[in-house]
Formats: sequence, structure tokens, C-alpha cells
Amino acid sequence: MKKFLSKYVLNLANLFFVLTILCFLLPSRYAAEMRGGLKSPLAFAVVLVAVEILFLSQLANSKKARAVKDVTASVHIFLFAWEFIVSRLNLLPYIFVPAPENVFDIFVSDWRTILIGFFSSMELILAGLFLSVVSSVILGTLVGYNKRLTNAVYPIAKALSTVPALIYTPYIVLIMPTFKLASLTVIFLSIFWGSFMGAINNTAFVEKKIISAAKVLNLSTPTIFFRIIIPFNLPRYINALPIHLATSLMTLTVAEMLGADTGMGYYVRVSLNYANYTKAIAGIIFIGFVVTVLNIAIQKAKKHLVKWNY
Repeated sequence: MKKFLSKYVLNLANLFFVLTILCFLLPSRYAAEMRGGLKSPLAFAVVLVAVEILFLSQLANSKKARAVKDVTASVHIFLFAWEFIVSRLNLLPYIFVPAPENVFDIFVSDWRTILIGFFSSMELILAGLFLSVVSSVILGTLVGYNKRLTNAVYPIAKALSTVPALIYTPYIVLIMPTFKLASLTVIFLSIFWGSFMGAINNTAFVEKKIISAAKVLNLSTPTIFFRIIIPFNLPRYINALPIHLATSLMTLTVAEMLGADTGMGYYVRVSLNYANYTKAIAGIIFIGFVVTVLNIAIQKAKKHLVKWNY
């Protein structure tokens, strides 16, 4: 019983979870002159409970228990400080730092617009990510397999990869006939060069004796590429996906803020244009949530699809 209490109950994460819930019982000094005032804490409470349930479900893994406690404690401390300082004491300007109740209530009142923007952004991100990764892996493997091609192409790719995609994003959005094509181009270029160089380098990591054995067996070059080199490096490609995902989302968000009429970045831009910082913060939180979920999905897929590592 003592072990159960120390593991699941008596910890910093649970303490601040309870303190945040208790804050709802305190009188609020949130600015009465704000239109709409303080919203219902229901949506915020649902988020708190969801975080707590996820936290408790992860504690069963003893290897990750300490890290899970530390991360969850940090989240609950932040939410408690936000609730206590803003919603209860009203110590910060409510226009720029809205109450958490008001921010999370946006997901209830504006859920349809947020979902439409989510699906619009995901369509572009997944398409651009797939095209850039597949083409860079195949072309990078081809170049890395031939030393002469490597010496000729690698310096050029290295020079091009140093130019951040955010620099030329406004130009691409301007010259492309449609925003969708512009977004795909921006996402593609933001990922391609780095992934292309990674594929060249990864090809060099394949043990020479494996390639030699394949040649002795008289395997064709495409077979060596797609049955030996690329599967051998698959863990490296998957490990790089979270970085590519973050890069693609960042560039797409900038592109949407420049010329889109829907999407997660567009939602934040419009909210900022109308000085609706409550919606803007809700949009930023939603983008962070989406990136986190996609990264977790990538790690889960890696465990099920790739049974080897090095």
C-alpha cells in the first residue's frame, strides 16, 4: 500500500493537479470589464483530467516513471501558475494573457473551424513530407552509391541546404499559381536537401561486405538499393522524421500566415490580426498538440515496422 501511494498518489504532479482544481473554488478577480468575462472551467477541467489520466497510465512503466513524473509535474505547475495568477489574481493584462478557461473554451466554441484548418494543413504536410522524403532517399542513395556522383553533388547540396526555407517562402507563395502548389513546394524544399544529404551519408554506413556479397550474388542495382541499402538505413530515416515533421509544419504555418484562407497557421494569423489573443493562443496550443501526437505516432510506428537497429 505504501509503495502504491508513493508511486501513484504522493508526487508533485498530483499535488499541483489538485491545487489547480481547487483554484476553481476561489473567487476570481479576472477583469469584469472584459467582454464575456471568465468562461466556464469545464473545458479546462477536462484537459486537466485528461493529462492526469495519461500520467497515471504511464506510471506502470517503471523505467519511464521518473521522467513521466517530472514532465507531468512541469505541465501541472505551469497550468496552476497560469490559473492562479491570471484567472484568480488577475495580475497580468487580460487582453494579452487570457485566462486558461477562456483559451480552452475556444476548442468547444470554435471546434469546427479548428478541425477544418487541421485537415487542410495535414493534407499539405503529409503530401509534402511523403514526396520529399521518398525522393530524397531514392536520389540520395543513388548518389551515395556512386563515389564520383557523391563528390560532384554533395558540395552543391550542402550549400543549398544552408538556406532556410523561411527566407524564400514569401517569394514562392507569391510566384506560384495556387497556394496549395506553393505550400507543397515550400514543404518539399524545406526537407529535401537535408534528407538528401542524410541519405548520401547513410549509404556510406552500409557495410562494404554486404554490398560485396550482393554483387557476388549478381543482384541488380535496383535490388541492392531497395532490398539492401534502404531497408538497412530505415531506422535512420524514421529517426529523422520528427525533425522533418517539425520543419514542414513550421514552413507551412508561415506560408499559411502569408496567403492561405484556411489551415492552422491561417487560424492563428487571423486571430492575431483581429487582436483576439485568446484564439491565437488556443491555435498555438493546438499546433503543439498536433506535433506531439504525430511524433508519438512515428515512434509507435517505428517499434512495429522496424524490428532491427544499430
